[in-house]
Amino acid sequence: MKSLDADRDNQRGKTLWESGQREQAMLAWRQALASAPDSVEALTSLAWALAQQGPTEEATRLAQRAVEISAADPAVRRVLGEVLFLQGQYQEAIGHYQVGVRENQGGSLLLSACLHRDLGDAYYMIGEFQQAAEAYQRALALGSDEAYCRLWLGWASQQLSDRGRARHEFERACELAPEWHEALYAAGQIHSAQGDCRRARHYLERALQHYPEEDEEGRAAAACELGNALRGLGEVPEAIRSYRHALSLDPTHPVARFNLGLAYGELGDHEAAIAAFEVAGQLDPSDSDIWIERGRACLELGRHHEALEAYQTAQRICPDSAEACSGLGLAYYGLGLYETSAEHYRSGARLAPGDPWVHYNLGLALEAAGQPVEAEHAMAEAWELGQQDCELCLGLARALTSQGRDLVGAARAARRACGLDPENAEAQDALAMALYSGGDYDAALGPAQQAVRLLPEAAEFRYNLGLIQESRRDLASARASFARALQLSPGFEEAQEALQRLEDVPGQGLMNG
Repeated sequence: MKSLDADRDNQRGKTLWESGQREQAMLAWRQALASAPDSVEALTSLAWALAQQGPTEEATRLAQRAVEISAADPAVRRVLGEVLFLQGQYQEAIGHYQVGVRENQGGSLLLSACLHRDLGDAYYMIGEFQQAAEAYQRALALGSDEAYCRLWLGWASQQLSDRGRARHEFERACELAPEWHEALYAAGQIHSAQGDCRRARHYLERALQHYPEEDEEGRAAAACELGNALRGLGEVPEAIRSYRHALSLDPTHPVARFNLGLAYGELGDHEAAIAAFEVAGQLDPSDSDIWIERGRACLELGRHHEALEAYQTAQRICPDSAEACSGLGLAYYGLGLYETSAEHYRSGARLAPGDPWVHYNLGLALEAAGQPVEAEHAMAEAWELGQQDCELCLGLARALTSQGRDLVGAARAARRACGLDPENAEAQDALAMALYSGGDYDAALGPAQQAVRLLPEAAEFRYNLGLIQESRRDLASARASFARALQLSPGFEEAQEALQRLEDVPGQGLMNG
């Protein structure tokens, strides 16, 4: 009679649970246990239900009792595994899932699929991503919930640095469950990471449409990621609105606050950027990148002492940060402490020997500190490392031209910059001035004219063209170039002086340029 009562109560508990009457369902299972203390169905049902409400010792005790009674039942092993998983005991859960898989050989395919899926979840939680990926693949082969397994196989693949596989799995999950916000977010996130910001925006906007209103943390993460995609598309004001939306949902979201600071910096609002980085630093004091970016914003405003404090904080957090060392070099350089600047750049070069910019900045600091031989060595190292970087080659050309000692190297670096980006007006002008400084006025004319064609509103380029034309004794053209430079920039003193100089030239014999 007791067995019949327990069967009736177990069935009633199942019906109540399925109808959403959870408290009544658990009461029914307790009644079943009162009638039959060894009812495996009542033990596992009540254990699983209790575990859904949060970690409890009772849930574990009930599930363990069920295993003692029916150790070879794979479904019972799965329940104990689930209870342990929900309590964060992932390694112990794995052991019971594995026993369940072995005991179910030749049994229910659906149960095997569920056990492999659960194994995937547990392996993922302990950072065993290869085993997780293999478990999800076996679950898929057995017919488990395909969208779920595709999503988490994607996350595991991303952790294994297989972004192509991750993108495929995320997109497949979206196809299978077009309104599933978690899959849409994952697809948006991977596209953003791979630089396909347009596709990222598509998925993330859809994700935000389908996130449950009560999931403010998830919506904040999606809004933050959407901001990243918008920044990648160059839509910085819209990105700022998205970051602010994320912060309205989760004011303690450090990444959204940090990225908001980056966006403000891109708009040139460095005061707002510093304010955002300050809050981000309070939210996550261990993130050295926050202090590095704050230092950069301070430098943009000429606040070198504040920049020093920011970079010093970053260095305390991460002593091996080459960026922090370089930031200190920049700050000390801005304060005119060139030898100290060079010391920090040397440290940065030791930490990041393959970074050409560290060597370039070291060269500038050494030159300013009156150590020309050492400066030349640093610039030579920068050239060896940075010949594929247009901006670095441009910087080298400008610096070497200014120093006046290695004008052949200056012209070489400028030609390299022009080759890397033929439409770069700055590179053409740099080449012109390197050749001009070396006395090759005829060769300098062509790139100077090209710079003006590419950027006709640049007063400095017009002025430089005028200098070259004047040196070639094409005074009429020089006069026109200086006059245009002054027209473009009415306060351009050098252009005004050049025009006055030409007024004082007797005869003004002209030539065609």
